[in-house]
Amino acid sequence: MKISLSSSLHLNHGSMTPDVGGGDRIPMMSFVPVGLLSLKAYADQVNAGAQIRVAELNSLINAGRIPNDDEFYEHIVDTILAEDDDLVGLMTDADSLHHTLIISERVKSRRPDVKVCLGGPASSPMSTLLLDTFPSVDFVVRGEGEHTFVELIEHLQGRRNAAGILGLTWRDGGKAVENAHRPQEGDLDLLPVPDFSAYDMASGAPLYLDVGRGCPFKCSFCATAPFWKRQYRMKSIERIVHEATLVRDTYGRHQINFSHDIFTCDRRWTLEFCDYLIKNPINVQWTCSTRTDIIDPEVLEKMAEAGCVEIYYGIESGSAELQKKIDKGLDLDWSRHIVQTTAQVGIRPVTGFILGYPFETTQTVGDTLKRFFEYLEVGGYRAHMFTLSPFPESPMYKKFGVPYIDRPAEYYDLPLTAGALEPSLRMKTDLPHIFASTYRYKTPDVASRLIDASEELSARVSMLRSLWPYLLKHYESPLDFYQRWVDWIEAYNDRRRPGTFFRHQAEADDLLEFVELELERLGIKTGEITDLVRYERLKLDGRYLPSPKRVGVPMAEAIDTDTLVERNAGFLVSEFDHNIQALMARRPGEETKADGRRWVVIFKTADDQLTTLQVSERTRRLLESVESPVRVRDLVAGVEGEAGLSRDLVAIQKLAQVGLLSEVRPS
Repeated sequence: MKISLSSSLHLNHGSMTPDVGGGDRIPMMSFVPVGLLSLKAYADQVNAGAQIRVAELNSLINAGRIPNDDEFYEHIVDTILAEDDDLVGLMTDADSLHHTLIISERVKSRRPDVKVCLGGPASSPMSTLLLDTFPSVDFVVRGEGEHTFVELIEHLQGRRNAAGILGLTWRDGGKAVENAHRPQEGDLDLLPVPDFSAYDMASGAPLYLDVGRGCPFKCSFCATAPFWKRQYRMKSIERIVHEATLVRDTYGRHQINFSHDIFTCDRRWTLEFCDYLIKNPINVQWTCSTRTDIIDPEVLEKMAEAGCVEIYYGIESGSAELQKKIDKGLDLDWSRHIVQTTAQVGIRPVTGFILGYPFETTQTVGDTLKRFFEYLEVGGYRAHMFTLSPFPESPMYKKFGVPYIDRPAEYYDLPLTAGALEPSLRMKTDLPHIFASTYRYKTPDVASRLIDASEELSARVSMLRSLWPYLLKHYESPLDFYQRWVDWIEAYNDRRRPGTFFRHQAEADDLLEFVELELERLGIKTGEITDLVRYERLKLDGRYLPSPKRVGVPMAEAIDTDTLVERNAGFLVSEFDHNIQALMARRPGEETKADGRRWVVIFKTADDQLTTLQVSERTRRLLESVESPVRVRDLVAGVEGEAGLSRDLVAIQKLAQVGLLSEVRPS
């Protein structure tokens, strides 16, 4: 028996803009498909008698192996379906469920005899509805899949009756049958290590290691806890360390994301885990997610020492009133303290907020915007703003449902060609009760445009995060600033992008242009904020710089007057009145004033990331003078101004160390 398992499609929203059009390159979020690799590992462990392949579609799209043309879905079927396959298993998530179902239809159209099975959080809560609506779907494995998947294989081999498979929804004589729920695995250590060898681990795709499952909380907007029946389980410390060191030693992975919604749910376990890694270092950096009410400064310090480099906190609302209504119940002042402390111990804090609850008011929107900018400032890294998705399994959806969703989300989807796009648009339009998550709730007390404008904005806001502490103090509130932005971007898009569906969405350049116009309106012509705006504009322009020519630079001590150097990377440079690094660190005003002429150089590093370097007037002249390979002695002699050989050598060494210059060595 041969089986093909395929990941769901995940768009990289941070790389999308309103100007990306149908047929353009699709930026996807690739990932190691750990869930599918776990299914394969368990089937192999119990000798299920199946040859299983795993395809991760997102990385294949990024690599250009699945072209974005009118035959997009046919190309996917070409990729995942072999002539002798008996079963195609498709992973589902809410954002791309419509794409998954189109793929299922194309598989059946090409091979009517092949069985199609769905699994994952988007298909589990509506399994009967999916089978009743889509003849192309034969089975849905609900909830935790390992045991159910293997028993389904046994059924297809004629060794087991489908009626007795817990957790399976199937079709009996044309009628969908939803079998009883399967109890969850009590000891996750009993499941085998995912079969990482079945995936190209050298691809560099992010790895989300399955360290535990379930959430015991009851947030009314969320479908995670219902999916796991509000049961919380963790793998043992030894098992997690074993998997982490396995992928480190076998595949060179030194960066791992621990996949669990509430990693610090058990404080005692968390401290034991950190103490273990502190005593037994594994040279692996890791990230995780949790809540701010189940973590404290002591735990944070331990996590930092144990190798944690980033934590995602779901805040969900900046309104104390809504914290109660959505059954989240966070103390927002404590949450702020935790975000700030996270940054102070050296861990990157990422926060998530949501707008668009059915009972949202202008006041609660303002409260959430205030906390969003506040946490972004004290965390100093990244904050997300999401609009609320109506997930069918969430308690909130069960209360409000389809009658309370009123418009498609201004949420980026795959930029497909018109020919490929048509079936997905028709599917979502005709079946809003199935694709509810691609719609948004009515907000009777808030204009929908205020919700829609936040849909894809946070990545741009975070990119320009240095500005907001200096700019927002000129407004009555963040809501005042935000309302002006919504009015402006709506008019701007009507003029520049007439007819666009994404009427309230923008590029970072658009947001910065708005800020520049606001400074004019406010009469701000000089000062800290104007320098920061110029700096952010320089960074945005730097996106188009070429990457360095060479990776690797000479050691600092190798630079002397006989060294031959050349320019290694493109750069942009501009003079500023203030110390930009001090401004971004929010140091006292006196410390931000530049001591002498201060220049900022923008360039790309070897991994294609933008970086900045503050240099003196003399260093700037040295850098700009290197237009072709030149001896250091000639370079120094050719630059006008006060010279100091030892200082110049140090400056040139620094420029070489960061990759702006490189040594030219005899071939």
